[in-house]
Amino acid sequence: FEDFPEKWAMTQNNLGNAYSDTIKGSRADNLERAIEFYEAALTVRTREDFPEDWAMTQNNLAMTYSDRISGSEAENLERAILCYRDALSIRTREAFPQNHAKTLFNLGNLYRSNQQWQLAYDTYAPAIETVEFLRGEIQSGDETKQKLAEEWNQLYLGMVEVCIELQRYTEAVEYAERSKARNLVELFANRDIKPKGNIPETVLNELSRLRREIEAEQRQLDIQQINRNSNGGRILGERSLKSDSLTTSRDSTHLTKLRKQLDELIAHEITSIDPNFSLTQKVKPILYKDIQTLTGENTTILEWYIIGDKFLTFIITPQSPTPIIWQSSTADFQALVNWDNEYRKEYKEIKPQWKQKLASRLQNLAEILHLDEILKNIPKPCDRLILIPHRFLHLFPLHALPISHETDFESGCTDEIDSSITVSLSKSESCLLDLFPGGVSYAPSCQLLQQAKQRQRPNFSHLFAIANPTKDRYLLELQAANIRHKFKSNDFLAKDDANKNAILNAKLSFANCAHFGCHGKFEPDSPLESSLVFANKERLTLLEIFNLDLNQCRLVTLSACETGLTESRTSDEYIGLPFGFLLAGSPSMVSTLWKVDELASTLLLIRFYENLETLSTVTALNEAQQWLRNLTSEGLEALLKCLKPQIDRTFKLLPKKERTRFVNAPLDGALNRKPFPFAEPHYWAGFTAIGV
Repeated sequence: FEDFPEKWAMTQNNLGNAYSDTIKGSRADNLERAIEFYEAALTVRTREDFPEDWAMTQNNLAMTYSDRISGSEAENLERAILCYRDALSIRTREAFPQNHAKTLFNLGNLYRSNQQWQLAYDTYAPAIETVEFLRGEIQSGDETKQKLAEEWNQLYLGMVEVCIELQRYTEAVEYAERSKARNLVELFANRDIKPKGNIPETVLNELSRLRREIEAEQRQLDIQQINRNSNGGRILGERSLKSDSLTTSRDSTHLTKLRKQLDELIAHEITSIDPNFSLTQKVKPILYKDIQTLTGENTTILEWYIIGDKFLTFIITPQSPTPIIWQSSTADFQALVNWDNEYRKEYKEIKPQWKQKLASRLQNLAEILHLDEILKNIPKPCDRLILIPHRFLHLFPLHALPISHETDFESGCTDEIDSSITVSLSKSESCLLDLFPGGVSYAPSCQLLQQAKQRQRPNFSHLFAIANPTKDRYLLELQAANIRHKFKSNDFLAKDDANKNAILNAKLSFANCAHFGCHGKFEPDSPLESSLVFANKERLTLLEIFNLDLNQCRLVTLSACETGLTESRTSDEYIGLPFGFLLAGSPSMVSTLWKVDELASTLLLIRFYENLETLSTVTALNEAQQWLRNLTSEGLEALLKCLKPQIDRTFKLLPKKERTRFVNAPLDGALNRKPFPFAEPHYWAGFTAIGV
């Protein structure tokens, strides 16, 4: 203390951290000792001499009072609140925005844990505003910042819970949507994403300049934080010198000015030309009244949201001024987590067993989600359903969930090969898809759905298609050959011709429909590196997909394996290949949730494209799925007989061995499955319609 008072105070603070965190010995005694060390540190770390260090130790002291076991609960609560408020007097949004948000988050958690809901709301709200202001602070690959990103997710989860306790149901939905928007902005932070369309060169140059200056300022602040990591902070690291505090305040102020200039440039010069670009740069809240307009006249939105140890279902209808909210029990949530773990483990390790058990698993999932109970809250008439899953729920075919009551439906389409079918569905056969003649579709979020609905794509005449670039899925060539004649013009690339350069030079911006008959690869640890696989194993990554210009495109179809998989572990946002094409400009997507059967998917997509002549994307896919699952073996035999000339033309140059393996064997195998070759859900339920 006599020779090095500042370092003595820093070490006292570190001892406080150690005693606060240790699991050895008496918890009550450890917390009392931690308080003693923090208070000792404050004899040197005064507000006047070392304001930032003083604020840091006040925050640490508040956290310890929150955990304190001895003394009265009211006394600990009051002391913790006072310490947090002292810390906030220095940790202002202007000077220290990240620490300001963190301390508000801690204080809000304290209010929430003590069921002081209004105070929690009033504290979380400015914390969220600050977090959204801090876009670009968190970059993937940095462990510390990734941990902070997960903490910010917890901030939104807490706010949604508080809104529900306060019966502010519309705000609960709005904050759920904001959490997804925040993750989207984080994903693209510091990426060189360029706006699409006819943006003036001067605007692009100014955008580049501001980005460089913001990155340089942020890097300087990061270096300063790293240099003080050993200074006793319980988050990220803190400065110790009074002069450093003044420097930080000045740097943050300049950074704030640069960010405001960037916001103004995007709002005034870019958004009118490329409205999607702003979604990747700044959180844009969507209001409930705008969400409700997405329901149309007879449409209902079901949006799931997982918070803590339970999950919520928001039921949004055109009739109700506020959402109807269904809340699960803790037991339901644990059952859902267990279901997810078993489903993914079996899919990865024992696929034959996964296929065999899929129908019964979906029955179990419908029970866990209390689907029948939720459906009772949907008013009639309602002929269209939009599903907005959350986290790992994006991975499952929710449209195929069984329902408990009987349903009769009549297929609404005819085609040249097979006549319309009328099927009476038994109790065990009915699924969610059958209840809504206007279709069941998916959306990543209400905000992205709103953007998709605003895209007017009147033309549907030019097709861009690729097929079988890896030369191991020959029936993909039959798909593409069959659908080409549906369009007035087309660009078609197959096998070795479907390489990355050819695709990037194919002027996709002129395509009204893009059909990718190729493999997809999802990278859960680095979602932006997820990709489509072309000839020579070349990859088109999600980041590259986003930079495509699809301003004339009405539909993108990803017809091969696992093209619809997403990030689901900690993020709120839907991060996968379909997400990239939606942001690139396409309002509608069709993709797959698993390794789909090659013959089943070929027949389904042939029917799908026939339906597109008279139906929307959603209803065209839904009808094709219903048709396929109810197709009889006799109907299949007749269908294959009609397709035989086309099959022979498409594969006439194929060696006999390859034709037997990749074409004849799948056809013969399907004919041997009677009476309904494709009734099992793994044949038809893997395809999803996303968007409008």
